This record gives sequence, C-alpha cells and structure tokens, in this order.
Amino acid sequence: MAAVLGARGGGLRLATAGAALGLFLVWSNSFVAIGYLLGSEGSPARFDWVGLTCGRFLPAAALAGAYCLLFRRREAAALARAEWRRLLPCAVAAVPAYNLALYYGQEKGVPAPVASLTTALLPFFVMLLAALFLGEALTRPRVIGFAVAAAGMALIALAKRDELGAAYPLLVLVTAGAPLSWAVFSVLSKPLAGRVSPLVWTYLVIAAGGVLVLPLLPLGGWEQLAALDGPGWLALGYLVLPCTVAGFAVWTWLLRRLPASSVGFTVFLNPPLTALSKLALAALVPAVFVFQIEPQEWAGGLLALAGLAVAVWRPAPRARPGGQE
Repeated sequence: MAAVLGARGGGLRLATAGAALGLFLVWSNSFVAIGYLLGSEGSPARFDWVGLTCGRFLPAAALAGAYCLLFRRREAAALARAEWRRLLPCAVAAVPAYNLALYYGQEKGVPAPVASLTTALLPFFVMLLAALFLGEALTRPRVIGFAVAAAGMALIALAKRDELGAAYPLLVLVTAGAPLSWAVFSVLSKPLAGRVSPLVWTYLVIAAGGVLVLPLLPLGGWEQLAALDGPGWLALGYLVLPCTVAGFAVWTWLLRRLPASSVGFTVFLNPPLTALSKLALAALVPAVFVFQIEPQEWAGGLLALAGLAVAVWRPAPRARPGGQE
C-alpha cells in the first residue's frame, strides 16, 4: 500500500511540475506576442496598451462567462453570491490592473525579455502577502533570494538610462505593478483552493474582469479590433486562448496543489524561456522580430535567476538510523 501511495504521490508531483513547465512555456511567449501587437517589434502596432487590454479580455470574458452559464450555472451563481467580496478585487487585480501596467511598459519601451524579468518580483509580493494573510512561513532563503533578484532588477532598470533617461527606470517600475497585481489575485484566491472548483473560480474572475474593461472599449479598442489583420488575429488568439482561457485555469490549479509562495517562485521560468523564444524568432524572422538586450540587462537577468536558486534550494534530507529519511 505504501508503495502504491508513494508511486501515486510521485506521479502527482510529476504532473504538477509538468503543468508548471507547460504553463510557462505558453506564458513566456505571451510577452513576445504582446510586443508584436503593440508595435515594439519590426512591424507596425495593431493596438495601444488600452486597446490590447480590451482586445484580449473581452473575448476571453465571453468564453469564460459562456462556460459558467451553460455548464456550471448553479455552481458559478452560488460561488459568485458567496464570494463576491473576494471576486471583485481578484477581477480588478488579474485583468485591468495587471494588463494595463504590463502593456503600458512594453508599449513605451520595455522589451519583452525585460518585461518578463519584472515578473521576478512576483515571488516577493506573493510570499510577503502570503505571510501576512495566509500564515505561510517567510523563510530566510526566500528573503535572501528576493534580495539577490531585486539587485538584478535594479541593474536592468538602470541599463538604458543613457538611451531613455530617467523614463526607463520609471517604465520598469510601472511594469512591475503587473506582478504585484497578480500576487494580490493569487493570495486572495488561495483560501478557496480545495473548497471550490478552480476552473469555475478562474472563469468567474475572467468574466468579471471583462466587464470591468468594457468601458475602455470606446477609447480605441473597437476600432483596433476591426482593423486587425491575419497575423494580428493569430497573435491575439494566442493571448486569448492558451494564455488566458487555459493558462489562468492551470495557475489556479497549481495554487490548489502547492503553497502560494511556492507557486510564485515558478514564475522565474518566464525570463529564460522568453529570451530563448525571442532569440529564435529573431533568427527565423529577422524582418519582424528584433532581439536587443544590453549586456547590463543580461547581467541583471542572471542575477535575478540566481536569486531563484537561493530561494528554492533545499538541502537533501539526512538519512536516519535504519535507512529512513
């Protein structure tokens, strides 16, 4: 029996690790798709930062709301009534707050790999909020790891001060508002793990977030959607379906399996995966994608990833007498 349970537990851990890796393989490329749609690559802009928020989340909200209404109506209605005080701030944090901050930074000059590196701040925000409100341990390795990662982010923020002046550190700071917003969503959602369906909860958040961005549509989102070309629709579809409709649900499932702070540290998969994707696309389609990273940005990125190693490394358990660990 113990062997069966051990094998089952090992399979679950493997599935969890595979889900996290798959999620960030998808999410890492979202920064490239965002840059493409905002015109920060070699092609013209299809959206501005407000229009892209509408273009991504109005279709996603329609799909998520349709699922809740058609397949999980009673469960979704009961959950919305019981948790509306939690639902509203989660929707604000996960949709308009996160996306407006990220898209503004990328539109104004923060490259896709650097934008993904700002997510290095997510573990700090999650572990701090989880320690304050969920009672999770704020361990010394995690604090040291964040300090190292923050030093890396400081190097990145100062990398283009000659090119963009004081504006670049401010742009990086605004972009860092995205992981703060996502940390709020993650920590507020964690107490529901194991009590409600992660899929229904996630789709309620997306649907509510879509309603919140609907007033922004007259600012240009509708005209930009109507003028979108084929490649633009492909990039937007990638953001809507695998990155949002599927990706948000997988993230909430991971919150159900792991402590909120542990899930937060998986976001360090984003920077190297984004950089590799951008490098490959720039080599394959140089007329469309541009890969430009300053040496100081490379150094900052490596330092941020070193912070991850410090934060998640654990010594192997010592063997006890009798061969037990």
